[in-house]
Amino acid sequence: MLLRPEIAEPETVKQAMALLRSRRGAVPLAGATDLIPAMRRGLAKPRLLVNLKRIADLRGVGRAGTSLRIGATTTVAELLHSPIVKTGWPVLAEVARDFGSPQTRNLATVGGNLCNATPSADLPLPLLVLEARIGITGPAGKREMPLAEFFRGVNKTALRAGELVTAILVPRPSARTGAACAKVVGRRAMDLAVAAAAAAVTLAPDGQTCRRARVALGAVAPAPMRSAKAEAMLEGRKLTPSLMREAAKLAAAEARPVSDLRATEAYRREMTEVLVRRVLAEAARRAGGGGRDGR
Repeated sequence: MLLRPEIAEPETVKQAMALLRSRRGAVPLAGATDLIPAMRRGLAKPRLLVNLKRIADLRGVGRAGTSLRIGATTTVAELLHSPIVKTGWPVLAEVARDFGSPQTRNLATVGGNLCNATPSADLPLPLLVLEARIGITGPAGKREMPLAEFFRGVNKTALRAGELVTAILVPRPSARTGAACAKVVGRRAMDLAVAAAAAAVTLAPDGQTCRRARVALGAVAPAPMRSAKAEAMLEGRKLTPSLMREAAKLAAAEARPVSDLRATEAYRREMTEVLVRRVLAEAARRAGGGGRDGR
């Protein structure tokens, strides 16, 4: 039986935080694409839902200096159709395109996808390799942190009591940078990833040497993760096919997959190696075009 908690609709972040502190069992509500199913299964029993959708400061895509600013309650559909995203950060639009169904994209929010901290979530991987930062507001004030430090485990984040994610800030990729994502799923869009990977590569002016590399893995650890060993192997060296194969092996070894009803540990590790090799090759190809993020 689905519980029917009270619903509050604040119009400012300050009001929302006050409501969240006012009652035990108060929960923020954004897209609810994960919350409502959890409530139906009895896994979540909120007493008060604090609807964040009316808070203007939390919505929309825009620029903050040279960075991309994504409001926490921006929907995945808005991310997909944003001209700013398509032009300067197209890998985010690519991932949004394959995110669930059109109905889900119209409801699911960027902040909600991150705060759920699901190992197989789609949006963390491109944001991790683009070195996004997450803006947080709480009783003690505002703070920012790298997204790589935000995830602490399955459904666990660095958020403290009474805090809200307000925005995601994504730096503008350097020249000669390419990024790519890939995942293994039962169905292209309507299924959780069995394994996923993303990479961002910045080439030196010679067009061959890797100046900077970022590799992220999904669905193969308790939380979305970066592969520090693969990144270290790539940086400062020419991006040959053999080097990318070795980096992919390192990433697969660094993963911590488990076996479940959807895939075995061995299959996930094998697919991680395959996916990392593919996204590195594609990111390097896009970087060679001389544009930012593959454009």
